[in-house]
Amino acid sequence: MSIEKAEKIFGWLPTSELRWLRQQASIHQKIVEIGSFMGRSTRVLAENTRGTVTAVDTWAGSDEQQHRDILDGKPADWLFKEFKLNMAGLTNVAVMRMLSLDAAKALVGNTYDMVFIDASHDYDNVKADIEAWLPLTAPGGLFCGHDFHSGAPGVMRAVAERFPNARVFESIWYSVLPR
Repeated sequence: MSIEKAEKIFGWLPTSELRWLRQQASIHQKIVEIGSFMGRSTRVLAENTRGTVTAVDTWAGSDEQQHRDILDGKPADWLFKEFKLNMAGLTNVAVMRMLSLDAAKALVGNTYDMVFIDASHDYDNVKADIEAWLPLTAPGGLFCGHDFHSGAPGVMRAVAERFPNARVFESIWYSVLPR
């Protein structure tokens, strides 16, 4: 079980949260990640599961200042190319370059035993992601996401409404679905 390569990829998950994802990946085999950015979390999930990771993102960045600052002056495909470079050597990552809700519609009939949401952080988008991906989560599956903190009130509100008993590890929120 490894996090070393993931730690070298730019992103906002601290080492402690990468370790949490590593542990979860080790016990789940069909994982979907909504919002992959440069692949920091994708890498740790893929390196530590015996199964597959489906990465869903537009790789256009979100309308947040941090993303605009990083992408300013870069070519349109720069972020996607960075992601692909950061996935080098992995054979268990499937890429869906599209909007989250479109990907969820395309994957109807599939189920995942772990769903990790880390895309847009505003209330409406988080709520929509939760509602779109919840039906694709297997009974007993782990439904989780990132940025449950005061700097992302939309995430906190959407999660609290749908999962009032959600647990939190640092800024990762999670709930295990009933069997």
